[in-house]
Amino acid sequence: MTENPKDIMPKVLFVDDEENVLRSLKRLFVDEKLEIFTAPSGREGLEILKGGGFSVIVSDQRMPEMSGSEFLEKAKRISPDAVRIVLTGYADVNAAMDAINKGGAYRYITKPWNDNDLLIAILNAVEMSNLQRENKYLTELTKKQNEELKKWSSELEMYVQQQTMDLTKQNKELTKATEKLKKNFNDFIAAFSNLIELRDKTVLSHSNSVSSLAEEIAERLGLNSSEIETVSIAAQLHDIGKIGIPDIILLKTPDTLTPDELSEYKKHPVRGQTAIDFIEGLREAGVLIRHHHEWYNGKGFPDGLKGKDIPAGARIIALADKFDRLMHGGYKDHTIKSVLEKMKTVLGSQLDPELFPLLVETVKGKFTASSAEADNVDLSALRSVEVELYPKDLMPGMVVSRDIRSGTGLLMLRMGTALNEKNIGTLTRGYHLDPATTGIFVWVKRK
Repeated sequence: MTENPKDIMPKVLFVDDEENVLRSLKRLFVDEKLEIFTAPSGREGLEILKGGGFSVIVSDQRMPEMSGSEFLEKAKRISPDAVRIVLTGYADVNAAMDAINKGGAYRYITKPWNDNDLLIAILNAVEMSNLQRENKYLTELTKKQNEELKKWSSELEMYVQQQTMDLTKQNKELTKATEKLKKNFNDFIAAFSNLIELRDKTVLSHSNSVSSLAEEIAERLGLNSSEIETVSIAAQLHDIGKIGIPDIILLKTPDTLTPDELSEYKKHPVRGQTAIDFIEGLREAGVLIRHHHEWYNGKGFPDGLKGKDIPAGARIIALADKFDRLMHGGYKDHTIKSVLEKMKTVLGSQLDPELFPLLVETVKGKFTASSAEADNVDLSALRSVEVELYPKDLMPGMVVSRDIRSGTGLLMLRMGTALNEKNIGTLTRGYHLDPATTGIFVWVKRK
């Protein structure tokens, strides 16, 4: 690329066949920041021009062998960017015009000249040449930078595309890993709740049933997805603190416990919170576990919270817990209608009356279409019948009609679960490792 003109000393060539004229010209420009060259003939001037980089060329018109116009015409081909000036006498105006037309001269200066006028004319020509060179330099620089920018832009685009592809791939892998981690976490919670129920056999699948009810109530209440998940986990683990309670206490109902036994029993919500508090992701669930035995009137335990001071998730779990124990516990009262009527008697004292309608909507939606326990259900109108099958006979799409437990009592699938290839495979392995005494009860469509 052309060198920056600002870094170059301007070069001026004077051509004249008279030595005294050349000496005079050199003296005139001795104090200027110019590099002055002189030649006594056009031929020698052309040789000097081959060195390149000249800003101004000044030639006498009348010279032997080669006139000024002829010299400037040839000089134009060697140094096209130089500003050309012709020196001529008054009688040679036509020759000067010829130099302008053929040699591309910028102007002509008549002899004899005025030193000051000549000095200004040459300096102006140098400035013009510098501007032309600078413009050319900047044009070439801009062109080069544009080419480099285009190249960088192309490379950047390719880099961005590659990075986008890599990030997309990584995001997919991360999403897959996160989903797997979340599933493993949920499976761990479910497995752990099953182990809890092995300690408290007063109800079957209580934790899972409470979790299912509480999750739907939370959805109906309009809680966000994170809050709903916290309620579901807390409901599944709400009895975790009972692991430390003696069996003699677990076999009794709360109203038959002695004062000391009741005092021990009331510790289990705090123990439950403490047991999972070291897991950061479960701390919010731990708060709900602590308060699920608080009463709406403030007479519950462990902290005696009242009304809306009790976390909404804990009030939801209290409703679901009460309903499931009345439906499936040792209360000899197993219809939805009678259970809901019984619960109405403790609204405002033990349970939140504002959340109760959401429980009613939830349990009627869950049980009416799939269970003979519901009130006012015309069984002949149901589209499906319950059948007992073994794993080899199961088909994807069938719906589990009763909780499925292994031979030693571990819950494998909840009632209402739709079967697929994966959970059918799980049941097949489970029945091989820990055979149940019965088959698997599912709903199948009537023929």
